[in-house]
Amino acid sequence: MTTSSLPPERFRAALESLSQAQIPGEVKLAEIPAPTRIASYAVALEASVASPVESDAASGSLVVLHEPGGHSVWDGDFRCVTVAKTRLEQELGPDPFLAQVAWSWLAETLEEVEIAGRPSGTVTRTQSESFGELIGRSEQVGLEVRASWTPVDSDAGVHLEAWLNFLAKLGGVEFLPQGVSCLVRR
Repeated sequence: MTTSSLPPERFRAALESLSQAQIPGEVKLAEIPAPTRIASYAVALEASVASPVESDAASGSLVVLHEPGGHSVWDGDFRCVTVAKTRLEQELGPDPFLAQVAWSWLAETLEEVEIAGRPSGTVTRTQSESFGELIGRSEQVGLEVRASWTPVDSDAGVHLEAWLNFLAKLGGVEFLPQGVSCLVRR
C-alpha cells in the first residue's frame, strides 16, 4: 500500500474486503510492492494458479488503485489493473480467435458478478522457437492479458475473487470445492 497519511475510509474498506476474500487452494497469493505514481493509494497482489499437473498454469498481478475524489479517466475513484499470463499447447498458437476468447473470459468473469464498468485492455499472443543450444526444445506459445476496469464500489475482495476465477479459466484450471482434493494418475 502506498500512502503519505492514514488512508481514507473507502480504501480501508477495500483493504478489509481483500483480507476476507475466498482464496481457492489452487492459488498462491502474495502482496507485492504497489506502484506509487498512478494513484494516491494502491495495493498490489501477485498470484499463480496451479493445476493437478502444472504448478504455474497461469499467473499475474492485480493492482487496486484509489484516488479520493475520483479520476476523470477512470470514471470513478477506484481502478483495477491486471497483467495475466499463461502458456498454451503449441497447436493453439495459430488459432485466429485465441485473443477474442481470452478477452471474453475476462469480460464474462466481471459480468457474472456485476462489479465493473468500462473494462479495456489488450491480449498478446507470443510464439517462440528455439535455436542453437536450445534447438531440441519445442515451440512455446504464450498468452498475456493486460486489462483495467472501474469497480462499481469499494468491495475489492469481490474483484480479487473474480480475477482469480479469470486466471483459472486462462490456465485451464477448475477450482475444487473446499475440502476436495484431486487425485492424479501418475
